[in-house]
Amino acid sequence: GASCHHHQMKSASHFFSSKPIGSSPLLKHRTRTSGNRSFALREEDATTTTTTTTTTMIPSFSPNISREDIETIEKEITSSYFLAIESIEALPREKRTWENTFATFSKALGKASEMSARVTLPSMTHASVEVRKESANAKDRLKSALFDATFSRAKLLEVLEDGIENSSSDNSSSVKVEDRKFAKKVIDEFKRKGTGNANQKKISANMAKIESLCSTFSSNINEDQTFVLFEEDELTGVPDLKQYKRDETSGKLKVTLKAPDVMPILQFCGNPKSREKLVRVKATQCQDENTDLFLQTVKLRHETAQLLGFKNHASYVLEPKMAQTPEKAMAFLRDILDRSKARLKKDMEILLELKRKEEGEECTKIEPWDVSYYARAYKATLGVDEGKIRDYFPLEHTRDAILSTYEKLLNVTFEKQIDARVWHEEVECYAVYANEDTSKAAGYFYLDLFPREGKYSHQCVYPLRPSFVSDGDIEVPPACVNIGNLSRSTDPSKPSLLRFREVETFFHEFGHVMHCVLTKSRHSMQAWAWSAVPWPGGVEQDFLEVPSMMLENFVWRKEVLETLSNHNETNQALPEDEIEKLSKSRFAMDGYNRCRFISMAMYDLLIHSSEGPLYEYNGRKDLDAKQLYNEMTKDMSGIDYIENAFPVASWFHPMMGYDAGYFGYLWSEAFAADLFAEFENSKVGVLDESLGKKYRECILSPCATIDGDAMLENFLGRKPSLDAFIRRMND
Repeated sequence: GASCHHHQMKSASHFFSSKPIGSSPLLKHRTRTSGNRSFALREEDATTTTTTTTTTMIPSFSPNISREDIETIEKEITSSYFLAIESIEALPREKRTWENTFATFSKALGKASEMSARVTLPSMTHASVEVRKESANAKDRLKSALFDATFSRAKLLEVLEDGIENSSSDNSSSVKVEDRKFAKKVIDEFKRKGTGNANQKKISANMAKIESLCSTFSSNINEDQTFVLFEEDELTGVPDLKQYKRDETSGKLKVTLKAPDVMPILQFCGNPKSREKLVRVKATQCQDENTDLFLQTVKLRHETAQLLGFKNHASYVLEPKMAQTPEKAMAFLRDILDRSKARLKKDMEILLELKRKEEGEECTKIEPWDVSYYARAYKATLGVDEGKIRDYFPLEHTRDAILSTYEKLLNVTFEKQIDARVWHEEVECYAVYANEDTSKAAGYFYLDLFPREGKYSHQCVYPLRPSFVSDGDIEVPPACVNIGNLSRSTDPSKPSLLRFREVETFFHEFGHVMHCVLTKSRHSMQAWAWSAVPWPGGVEQDFLEVPSMMLENFVWRKEVLETLSNHNETNQALPEDEIEKLSKSRFAMDGYNRCRFISMAMYDLLIHSSEGPLYEYNGRKDLDAKQLYNEMTKDMSGIDYIENAFPVASWFHPMMGYDAGYFGYLWSEAFAADLFAEFENSKVGVLDESLGKKYRECILSPCATIDGDAMLENFLGRKPSLDAFIRRMND
């Protein structure tokens, strides 16, 4: 799933949010002004530069950041960083030690990463299109000209290799196992960026171009203003039409392509022609602007991988992952696809039967605009009324209850920081404390939950600061923001009511938040990060979703749902029989959902495993990228495609760090099921706090200081297994 800064010289108090937290009685997390702790934001802190770190305070972000500010901070980052790098490179051979090579490099990298967040967040959240563009461009420049460029410096590599050699020969006890793993990661990164390769200049130029193409692709989706107009009577069955604005010219309802606008129509609109109209526009979103950007990127990725000595881009990307090879990832997907085909057939029969009842016995196929509508109708036959259930999930209560659930399970406490300087008045900031050590915050998280024009239009957790040890051995606490697009209230007298899918997504994303803020790493490259930010870091990408997918399982449990739900009028929890029906509906349409996912994951692997522009699938060798996607999704999911549409043009993942990696969601889900089985089998119940603490210590806190396989084994006390996942699929 970025950040602003504390650069401007205005009075800090002018920007402070003072919104009270929801007053839910179940909360144990507290509200506190930052002045009560040593991290109080002082006026003089507002001009912190890269030469000092923001360790004594909460990260600070200006709501009024300008293009000029971004430019200034970027220059500060670059000059301070390269000053440190050049000082390392200037060391005489006989003076190169661990401390003045790797330790100095790690601190410079951590500080540059921390400061970069101020430059890159506006691209995701700022109101001004000019500021968003400048921020996105600055992110590309930092990625290419600073972070990637670091690993193209042959002199730096030589000095660092001496640093390792000298630290090994003097048996330095201060160099820990974690440090040596960091050193190996750094040296590997030089090789992966082409240092020493005869084609290094071309490789670096290609990588910079790819970064720019991906950034423009994502910006085009975020900036997309496409809307579809409907008369009210065309949207029969859709609850709360007040959420849609009126078009000034026609007076019709204006439906954007953002999820809170689209999903109620696809799920509830009884007029198939209206659903079709919306689906056709959605399927072609950004197609004119983004198709060529995607194709250029795929071509450049293949060329670059081959220059680096790899068969294809998928092989390059998977080498450092848990899966290791595209063949292994593809075999995993095929296995799950084969196991899912019977469920898919049954799901299609269920949907078609419901369609025939409503639209006539002559119906012979399920169209793309039918799936969400009849899947919702099927859940209703199981007793799940998705419209009615919303009344039990008012946003403030549910948000606070989710936070409380995580506090209890992971043995942590959250404190709202009402004086935190944030980029928008709706943003909230919290400090996180491990219950066994409340002397200092383990990390900070921000919640930015509602859609705004120009804001990133999906859900993600965006890193704002890595965990690292800075100058004077000061431990810098990590920070991140949950960027959401949850349904707003359309009535000032009523709370925002969440669809259950939104509750589930928020619970999942908050798992990423915990992974980030509970990380304890000495080096920023081993802290929580993903490719939305320019700096290097993070666990293996096919492990990235494991922690949050494991935690997401709790949202379906009776013990948790009773706490999360609170009817907006009666204040009653979701009744036990409703909880049982909801839990039973969890894997409804799982055959279809899984097969559709696998079709997209296989497409992602296939298109990154071949040279193109023509691809082979199912005996045909003449498919272009668009035809390949449409044929694969139709073949595996059983649903036809929209003629001439290329939905990949509005699919973030392959252009936002999940290239040849989309399979990682399913891979992660399989291991997450294995982890969750430990909680399901606990003698004290699923909310086992001692097991939760062990989970925090074994799976969340190590982040990339330990390999994913080893983390799983440390928690499970055995090798990980697919048994729990396969049992769930067959259930």
